[in-house]
Amino acid sequence: MFNSKSGRCINIALDLGIFGDISFAKGIEDLREAIRKILAGEPDVIQLNPGGFKIFDSLNIKTKTAIALRLDVTNVYEAREIEHAWDTCNEETIYLAEDSRIAAVVLNLLNVDENSKLQEQCIQNIQKVCAIANKKNIPLMVEPLVMNSNGSASATSSGDVTKISSLVRQTVELGADFIKVDPTNPMSEFHQIVKVASGVPVLVRGGGKVTPIELLERTKIAMEVGARGVVYGRNVVQHENPERFIRAISKIVHENTSIEAAAELLK
Repeated sequence: MFNSKSGRCINIALDLGIFGDISFAKGIEDLREAIRKILAGEPDVIQLNPGGFKIFDSLNIKTKTAIALRLDVTNVYEAREIEHAWDTCNEETIYLAEDSRIAAVVLNLLNVDENSKLQEQCIQNIQKVCAIANKKNIPLMVEPLVMNSNGSASATSSGDVTKISSLVRQTVELGADFIKVDPTNPMSEFHQIVKVASGVPVLVRGGGKVTPIELLERTKIAMEVGARGVVYGRNVVQHENPERFIRAISKIVHENTSIEAAAELLK
């Protein structure tokens, strides 16, 4: 997953269509076209669901870009009233990751409105998958997310550094090989997340839509405090030129350039 020169990773998430809200699929309505468009930017990894991996496989594209395969599904992003929050995973799907093109599998660890039942279900998913992953030497990426619904139908990230730190440390103790985590609010506190991860590589997540410059600024801070890469979805795939945006992000992640130098690629 990690660039051989920089030791860092750019992962573009194309698994957004599984979350039960069609607005998440904006920019990737035709997943075949979206995969081709994103691969043109040469990210290190693209993130897909099992169905997305089937589509990728059917395209017969020769690429050095690896696959991160999401194994679980949650309803916490749905823009409707839900009876109860859940995150479900069939651990048997991990056997898809025996394909050499898949570099890691991905699972959620969710704290939404302090819902202990939802968090318990995520932990059970991780424990079952991690046991198989260790036997199969398949790396596991866990996504510890602290979210609030604030009385609305769809949950959003909280940015609370203390709560995120607690969930990240739980992720470490559960055996994750990589951690995909939300930015903190303020981003200047993100160094605490890297510290509590105790050497497990941390990738900062894009989350909700921000401006391209904001995303580049966030990327720069994350790299400076020790993050090992980024996992960006909507902010990249909904950009007017995803290929150019990926290359701008790459300037910061892989070449340690300034925000201004990276932003030049967006003009």
